[in-house]
Amino acid sequence: MKILVVDDEESIQKVICSMLEAAGYECLIAKDGAQGVGLALAHNPDLIIMDVMMPVLDGFQATEKIRATGLDMPIIFLSAKGDIVDKGTGFSKGADDYMAKPFDPRELMMHIEAHLRRVSRFSKPQEALQDTIRVGRITIDMRCHRVEKDGIEIPLTPKEFQIIATLASDPNAVFSRDQLTEAVWGKDFVGETTSITVFIRKLREKIEDDPSDPTIVETVWGIGYRLLNQ
Repeated sequence: MKILVVDDEESIQKVICSMLEAAGYECLIAKDGAQGVGLALAHNPDLIIMDVMMPVLDGFQATEKIRATGLDMPIIFLSAKGDIVDKGTGFSKGADDYMAKPFDPRELMMHIEAHLRRVSRFSKPQEALQDTIRVGRITIDMRCHRVEKDGIEIPLTPKEFQIIATLASDPNAVFSRDQLTEAVWGKDFVGETTSITVFIRKLREKIEDDPSDPTIVETVWGIGYRLLNQ
């Protein structure tokens, strides 16, 4: 499996790549965000480790460009800034995980392997999936990964699709952030659940008539979210 390391600090490149290669992974290195975008498009790595503060393009800009192409591999941010605002920005740009510098390489490896297990698990065929789920105005084609509202297709990212499919599996039932995180990233996910809030917001922007007054994906305060069957 290929892992792309995007960081302008040579010492960090060496530490991470030595660890990855010792574990049997192929390591690609980019020294700035623009080079990282180019290598991601050229090699389609299984996972990306992305620094935030870099020349040419920072990690936020690079991740946004990668996600705009439709690539959906896990992206783990590394940053000397660990405040909640910075993390929120990272998740909103398409990050899957966030670790603050300085970091323990062993902990980083646990995060990497958890994400790769999740990707491997969800890439396997799921023969038992129900072909089509209809909940109110929403129709979900599980095999083709298509979502329609009132018969019109709504383009969703893979993670947005997984969230609405999970909610649709039990209409009107409330799913906690932890449950949705496990459904999207897998039970081995060791990051934070704050990204679910970001993905719910993005999902509402696509499927709600008025995202500020949602009538399809409802927030149940203090508990989680549910897909209304109406």
